[in-house]
Amino acid sequence: MSIERIRDHIIKNAQKEAEQVINTAKEQFHKKVNEAKLSIEKEYETMLLDEEKCLKEDMQNALITLKSNYKMSLLEIKNNIIDDVMQDAINHIQSLSDNEYLVLIRKWIGNIADGTGGELLVNARDLKRITGVFIDDINKERKGKIVLGVRLLDIKGGFILKTQYYEIDYTLDNIIKNLRTALTPELNKILQLSDTEL
Repeated sequence: MSIERIRDHIIKNAQKEAEQVINTAKEQFHKKVNEAKLSIEKEYETMLLDEEKCLKEDMQNALITLKSNYKMSLLEIKNNIIDDVMQDAINHIQSLSDNEYLVLIRKWIGNIADGTGGELLVNARDLKRITGVFIDDINKERKGKIVLGVRLLDIKGGFILKTQYYEIDYTLDNIIKNLRTALTPELNKILQLSDTEL
């Protein structure tokens, strides 16, 4: 074999080896590119899912806040309506004529046990309306006697009957407060506000 042939043979082998090295390098490069691409896609998908989860949580929190604000607004409206209804009732009672008002006071006193007597405490306006004749007329029907007190109360109407041991509160404020408590479920039905809506 001549040197030329040996040289050609070495060059061919070197070219073949170089081509194999290049092909192997290309395959490894493509493999690494594909692995990197898959890794990036997986990482992107994970980031996207995490971001979607955060967005859903944010939307859910915003919805909860919105529902809470809505319920508070409904509750405020309901309470304002109930307050207005109760204030209208107070205004109506306060606007009664003296005779109508005294009929109401007589009815409230009639609700107190017959044997209970004491001092009837009222506001300044009612002290002028409630006469000794009115008290005498009530006492004719009762075992326990009532006297009209001179100490004035700061109330909207009604009275407190002060006995020896306790007080019976028939003030307009207390009656309306008790009415409000008793009527709130009924008013909720009328206003179509259930506990689940609130």
